[in-house]
Formats: sequence, structure tokens, C-alpha cells
Amino acid sequence: MGINVIGITHPGQVGALPGGTNVLVLADDGTFADEFLDTDLHAHQVVVRAHGRGSAFFGVADKARELGADRVLFGGVHDTAASLVTGEDPVLVLGVRPPGGPIACNAAFLEELVNWPRPARAYRGDVDHWLAENALREGLRVELVSWVMDTVPMRRKLTA
Repeated sequence: MGINVIGITHPGQVGALPGGTNVLVLADDGTFADEFLDTDLHAHQVVVRAHGRGSAFFGVADKARELGADRVLFGGVHDTAASLVTGEDPVLVLGVRPPGGPIACNAAFLEELVNWPRPARAYRGDVDHWLAENALREGLRVELVSWVMDTVPMRRKLTA
């Protein structure tokens, strides 16, 4: 496995890390940056400025693309979500826990993401809906995962 970029918004979110080269990216307004950088988390550590969930996700995703990451795991590291974002075809995995669960995607999805205009609402808490809308419009694979990690393809859920 190549590079995993794991986005967190608080140092306490760091849990078990998947295999490969791990880069932890703290998306933060500066509150926890020093604590994060002073803690040895057995991974490369980077801080990006962010204000809100959408801003945090885009900061992490943009850093992942810059680093040539194979996949991005944001808002929680889960084996099932990580296993779904492998391969050559673009895939987005969204957690269904309100007010937004983990978001995961692969490098091919990051290449699609860079081409989509980002409205102001996407930088706030509505990033999950914005990602799903764009991915479905483009015909990309979208998976929903619950905290117990059952998966439901979004197209099936929307057409059922």
C-alpha cells in the first residue's frame, strides 16, 4: 500500500493506522497545532489551516493530492472504509452518522474533485452532501457506511 493521508480535526482522533506510509494531517484553526506537532504519533505529521468541516476536508484532500496519496481517510480511520477506497476507479465513501461521519476517497477521486467548483456551502458542514451530489452527477461510485461499517451503494439507496 502506498501513501495514506489521514485527516483529523483533533489530536484525540488518532487511532490505529492502516498499513503503508501514513501522513497525519491536522485540519485546525491553530488551537491544537502545537500539541499535535509535539506528539510522536509514529507517522508523518502536517498541519493545514481550516475553519469548519468542509474547509478541513478540502485542506486535507488538497494536501493528499499534493503528496500523491493513494487514499484519504478523514474524520475517523476505519478498516472497511479504507478497504473500499482502493483501486483505479474513483470512489467516495461517506459515513452516515450525523452530523457527518468519516469521508474516504482514493487518488482517482481526488483527480475528479480538483475539477469541481467549490461553492461556499461546501466549505461549511454541507461538504458530505456536496461531495455526493457531484460524484453521483459524474457517475462515480459512492458508498455509504454506518459506524458498524455496513455498506449500502448510494445509487441503490436513492432508487429503492
